[in-house]
Amino acid sequence: MAQLTARQIEAQIDAAIKRQPEIDAVEPRAIEVTFDDGRFTLHFTNGASFSFLARSVEAIATLPIEVLATVELTPSGKGLRWDEPDIDLSIQGLLLGIFGSNVWMKEIASKGGSSTSEKKKAASRANGKKGGRPKKSIKKQ
Repeated sequence: MAQLTARQIEAQIDAAIKRQPEIDAVEPRAIEVTFDDGRFTLHFTNGASFSFLARSVEAIATLPIEVLATVELTPSGKGLRWDEPDIDLSIQGLLLGIFGSNVWMKEIASKGGSSTSEKKKAASRANGKKGGRPKKSIKKQ
């Protein structure tokens, strides 16, 4: 991989800064976060708001109120940050309902199970030649 020169890096930074107004026009970002009575409320550049309970987010559910109240927005407006303990949460993830719950973990697992590879395809074909996947047996009690 080729190394970028200082001039190339500066040019990329300048180009990104010039594109920022276009991005801001279509991609709302948080401009404020408030915390009151166990509930966070995010306020966005487009006037929208989003609230969630701290107890619904696995990563912060057990933190004391005093710690939860120290929340800060990341400079990009795309994340929440706690310095102590060292926790960062993606606002996009929160908006999508990604709270680290069992439901979310099952979703991740289902996506992993749907992946394909040559080895997986070959095993499936071999299983098909044997009559397919065996039926689940029901145990009698």
